[in-house]
Amino acid sequence: MKRILYTLFLALPLSSGAQTIHNVASFIDNDLTGTSRFISMGGSMGALGGDISVMGTNPAGIAVYRRNDFGFTASLDFSNTKAEYNGLSISTDKLNGEVESFGAVLANRMYDGSSLKFLNLGLAYRSKNSLDRDFEMYGPSEGYSQQYMIRALYDRNPFRLEDTGSKSFSGFYYSWLPLLATYANIGDTDGNLISTPDGNLIYPPTHTGFSSEERGGVSEVDMNLSANFNDRFYVGATLSLTTVDYTTSTLYYEDDELGEIYSLGNYNHIDGEGFSIKLGTIIRPFKYSPFKVGLAVHTPTWYNLKSISYSDIQGPFGDFHDTRDHELFGGDLNSTNKFRTPWRFLASASYTLGSTLALNAEYEYTDYSATKFTQGLYGRKKSLNEDVDFNLKEQHTVRLGAEFNLPKNLCVRGGYSYSSAPFRKSGRNPQYYMPDYMLVTSASTEYYNRFDKEAVTIGAGYRGEILYVDIAYMLQTQKADFYQFSDPEVLNPATKVDYTNHVLTMSVGMRF
Repeated sequence: MKRILYTLFLALPLSSGAQTIHNVASFIDNDLTGTSRFISMGGSMGALGGDISVMGTNPAGIAVYRRNDFGFTASLDFSNTKAEYNGLSISTDKLNGEVESFGAVLANRMYDGSSLKFLNLGLAYRSKNSLDRDFEMYGPSEGYSQQYMIRALYDRNPFRLEDTGSKSFSGFYYSWLPLLATYANIGDTDGNLISTPDGNLIYPPTHTGFSSEERGGVSEVDMNLSANFNDRFYVGATLSLTTVDYTTSTLYYEDDELGEIYSLGNYNHIDGEGFSIKLGTIIRPFKYSPFKVGLAVHTPTWYNLKSISYSDIQGPFGDFHDTRDHELFGGDLNSTNKFRTPWRFLASASYTLGSTLALNAEYEYTDYSATKFTQGLYGRKKSLNEDVDFNLKEQHTVRLGAEFNLPKNLCVRGGYSYSSAPFRKSGRNPQYYMPDYMLVTSASTEYYNRFDKEAVTIGAGYRGEILYVDIAYMLQTQKADFYQFSDPEVLNPATKVDYTNHVLTMSVGMRF
């Protein structure tokens, strides 16, 4: 039964009725994506420039171009997610193939004798965040259960079943989660939901499990204008248009010696758009030195998102209920939400040794606690922003890249990228502290605290008179703590998660 339900339950971590910053973290993070050359140098090209992907980091890097460029990049991502909970470990593999990026640069030489040498245009597409991931965990409950959370939510706002019929979302203010549990008979028939008066569970689990299936992601189109003054001063601006198309399936379940007690699934899908502006400059301060300094600032991305959600439950006696039942729950919930990501600040430095060696180092600062919800369903903006302040902190990113040219138009590259954790160690789903109107559609109780992320990259390339071919390999790792729910009394044990991604990319392009 769990496997059948799993194919039906689709849920977006951005719950339209009770969004938290844990849910939207995937949208505000940046993956290392782009051309193979850019990836193989760890994304560190902010002061070097001369690559299609830099219009998304330092727009002034496009002003370095002296020839037109057109390129296409495809990728294969071999991902592994290992989850360990109370001594049991499950490993999940996933293979994704996609168009990583493509774009073009038009280099326009100026012949008027002024200090303006080139005025260049760029247009590019890139997969900003690929969120195709599978996850599964299972282990002994050791006294912890989502049912305690359901009971706590019910105690906040008790109800009688005879008072809940024919209620739509416009007038319904009870939490989805205890209502679903009540209809599925996870409790007795005397009004004691989930537990007996002495606090003991009626159906105590021996094991708990959770699985999820994420699909889609975030993509971006960059439109760039940049200028080269005397080959010493470069400036650029990029308008980035962002598109979100993201769906995730989740299934939570509890078992005992007799089998499954209940299964809970959720469906949410989100789509929408956003935009941001990126400004940058590259300066060569010494006339006879190849040393360059790059600076860039990215405005927030302003998102306008639409979402649809529902939840389902299978109870201990085979009772199945779906919030799309219009008589009981009111059907799908459609909503719109607006939020903005934080500002980003980048500084980089590069040095080239003739045409043999190119080096670049880059630092990025982002204060994720500056993420703000600007509009939310039922006026919940204040509570959501308090959630941001409680959970998020500053992030520091360091990127290093090197390119070494060999005879016969060949080259090898290497890079490294490190990003500190955006979440505080004390980060927690604040569901118990939210006002009741935020809990109406909250049936997803899970959340992640993601830690530091590292990537090691290598690559090689061939540069002909017109044609070029580049390949790159990236090993990216990250750890996280996953929680199926928040226990109302104590912090329940975390599932220890290890993410490993092996990414292969290939770029083909022309410079003319």
